Amino acid sequence: MQQKVIIHSEQISRKGEIKYFQIPLQGTAIRIIAMEASAFLFTPVTPREPSPAPVVPPPAPPYVNMCPNPGAASVDVVSNTTVSGITTQVFRIGAAVNPFFMYSCGAHSHVLAVTAVIDDTPSSIAQKMADEVNNTSLQTWDQYGSNNNNYKPTATADGDLLILVIDAPNSFFGTGFGSCVAEPPPPPPPPPQLLQYDPLFTILENEKAGTLSLQSPDVTDIFLQCDAWRRDSNINYGDYTYPNVKVGEWSKGRKRIATDVALTTASPILEAYYKDSWGLYYDKDLNYGLNIFIWFEKVRE
Repeated sequence: MQQKVIIHSEQISRKGEIKYFQIPLQGTAIRIIAMEASAFLFTPVTPREPSPAPVVPPPAPPYVNMCPNPGAASVDVVSNTTVSGITTQVFRIGAAVNPFFMYSCGAHSHVLAVTAVIDDTPSSIAQKMADEVNNTSLQTWDQYGSNNNNYKPTATADGDLLILVIDAPNSFFGTGFGSCVAEPPPPPPPPPQLLQYDPLFTILENEKAGTLSLQSPDVTDIFLQCDAWRRDSNINYGDYTYPNVKVGEWSKGRKRIATDVALTTASPILEAYYKDSWGLYYDKDLNYGLNIFIWFEKVRE
């Protein structure tokens, strides 16, 4: 049986337009077997900018434990002896050494201080304090007038012990400032960031022209509803044999795909409802042609 086609065109010109129109038929009983819809744009448009790539936060800085040795800073007296007018004092630096802890010692109203940094230990603090004592000049020790004998104090370090030597009856004091509690363990590393899609199989966004609904007066309710597209950007998607042949614009839009229909009607018209989506896609009034192709066969009498 010979197949025929009815071609009907409508012009759409307003963003979001809802249009009702009628499509003339033969006026005799026919069997509609397929329907196609396409759109051809008359208004030039600039392609929409793609969505920006997701912002990937920078990696977190390396974790630094600022309290590797929980506890309080301390400089404790171990011994204090005087022989022939010379006093030797021994101080022990406490085991809790952490960044920003301060250790002080002093004599003759002059105070020396050392601030701990990362990786400092009791031994390194004892050595730094001994260096401070030895690098202080006799003039500095004499500045407040209490060093009557013009004796320059000296110091040595032996592990965590700070050994100070001064003339009697003078003496050194020692003290520590600072305390901390154990920090909670660092948070677990974030899970690896996985690709949200396979870049080899990226589905492109198609431009939907609108939605078409068809109804026949002698058939209850809408018998067909379909979308009209400008083009199918994903044609042959996933087919590795596709030779990448590009198809240009047809006079009625891009190559169409027919939708099968099984409807027998004797009505002289079809009622059509169309809702624009293209103008909403670009957020502007667009002028384009909507083309409807109705394939049918005559019913034998």
